[in-house]
Amino acid sequence: MFRAEMLKLRSTRSPWIIGIVALAGAALLQTVTILLPRLLEGLDELAATEGPTGPAADLVPDLAALTDLGSASVQRGMLDLLGNGPSGTGSVGVATLCMLILGALAGTTDFRTGGIVPTALVVPSRTRVLLGKVGATAAAAATIGAGLALVSALGLASALLTAPGTGLALGAGDVLGIWARGLCVLVAFAWLGLGVGILVRGQVAAVVVVVAVAFVEPMVQTVVALLSGGSSAVSWMPLTLGALASTGQGAAGLLGDAGTIGVAAALAGLAAWVVVVLGSGAVTFRRRDLV
Repeated sequence: MFRAEMLKLRSTRSPWIIGIVALAGAALLQTVTILLPRLLEGLDELAATEGPTGPAADLVPDLAALTDLGSASVQRGMLDLLGNGPSGTGSVGVATLCMLILGALAGTTDFRTGGIVPTALVVPSRTRVLLGKVGATAAAAATIGAGLALVSALGLASALLTAPGTGLALGAGDVLGIWARGLCVLVAFAWLGLGVGILVRGQVAAVVVVVAVAFVEPMVQTVVALLSGGSSAVSWMPLTLGALASTGQGAAGLLGDAGTIGVAAALAGLAAWVVVVLGSGAVTFRRRDLV
């Protein structure tokens, strides 16, 4: 079943388009990060002409921390496979959205085309069918993640070459750890999308659900953090856990709350979300009629 599901993914255009979009988004983020120091230089010159109270003068200190290509935090942000940016604010990156949509498409394509019926006739065990989808989705997500790691490495190397006097502030273990955690999070997001797809079954509806979740969660998180003065409860939402697991900081950090959830706890929490969503989809898949 794994080979059959992989063939379905390879022979359709949607996964390829998703992969290209994810890589293009990562390349764009790297380019913007590399160009930020030049933008800061322009703002610095503008601030000098406006005086110490001008609006540009207020922006320069805030941007300085995001444009120091020699700092460990900026380099971690460039290596982050989720594409949350050098600030590590936990905003939904292109790669996150692509993984959710990839999983949703993998879970609904057979229902949209009617291919689930002949598949069930050839392989009566629905558990085997589902495990094949789980394995193929993970392999596709990991492949895209490997491409994102390559883009991030090239981006960081370009940043160091174009910024005289800067060097790599991270050790080899840190770099590999960021990539390993990022791959785990990408696969988890693809599985979340797969679970939603199996539960909803309708392809358009499943894509709408995952896109809505991707955009609504940061809004809810920001509102709750503002109203509660920095509640840590919102840090247990799935996309936030992914950002915490990958970079160690979620959107709450932008609002003054550095977060109290460690990387291990964030990975465990994200795994729990996958178990609940994908497990619910598995139960539904086993009990409901296929047509």
